[in-house]
Amino acid sequence: MTSKRKPCQTQLRRSISEHLRDSTARAWDLLWKNVRERRLAGLCLELGSDHHGQKTVLKKKVC
Repeated sequence: MTSKRKPCQTQLRRSISEHLRDSTARAWDLLWKNVRERRLAGLCLELGSDHHGQKTVLKKKVC
């Protein structure tokens, strides 16, 4: 009679919790980036022309 071998357990490169944390963080980053871009686009539309119909230029703040 042959003996049963125990299945060899492979070590995960990352734990499930680490993977979940990283993917959740990436999802939140993407969400906030999209929200920020939409807000800035709306702000540009509002500031795009003043009350006299003249176009104004909105400069990007560079840090």
